[in-house]
Amino acid sequence: MGAVKSKDTKMEISFRKELWKNGLRYRKNSLKHFGKPDVVFKKYKIVIFLDSCFWHGCKKHGTIPATRRDFWIKKIVRNKERDKEVNQHYKKIGWKVFRFWEHDIEKNLENSINKVVCFFNERDLLDSKIDPRKCAKRHVVAIIENNGEYYFGSDWCRNPQKKCPRLPGEDYLKCKTVCKQDGHAELDVIKNAEGNTKGGVMYLIGHDHCCEPCLAAIKKAGIETVIFNRHPKGPIN
Repeated sequence: MGAVKSKDTKMEISFRKELWKNGLRYRKNSLKHFGKPDVVFKKYKIVIFLDSCFWHGCKKHGTIPATRRDFWIKKIVRNKERDKEVNQHYKKIGWKVFRFWEHDIEKNLENSINKVVCFFNERDLLDSKIDPRKCAKRHVVAIIENNGEYYFGSDWCRNPQKKCPRLPGEDYLKCKTVCKQDGHAELDVIKNAEGNTKGGVMYLIGHDHCCEPCLAAIKKAGIETVIFNRHPKGPIN
């Protein structure tokens, strides 16, 4: 097991690259913070841990080596206890902790990234009145809630304007050409939900309406309700 990397694994590198693409800047593998988080946003009091299925005892994919079995059982049990201690430490000092399993990142990296993006957007939008005639502050976030599961999507204006360049009734061409809008949050979250959309509720934060193509996609996906500029309680609080 000596060849197993403790940092800068493929999982960690891919996760950090996506954070960077979404405009989020961070410190990595910080020895100054308890538990040595994989990602730290010191200014915002946020830490992220990316948990290997083997080292952290995943119930779905965790395995115990056949050799030195007692040693590995004790080692992994202690790792799980340590995870709880770390979580309690940050909760006590008022920091937000994100933990993502290796299998979740491998299956749907985008959904994990969008969960972090959503948290940042919530903190930005709670302190300011949303003006639908202005471009989104940083991102537009979409969340689907269905049968106790949550899925996340986002889009990002890479060149946001102080005032929306579209005139009333104009199409969305200027969103792409002027603001450099990167996709549609509604379509992104429907894709990430992987078919688990029928009867669900979509929350759209950072916008007050959906364009015609997105409305058609929402209807096709069987989503019953769209709620604007309000967060569900479950996934990010």
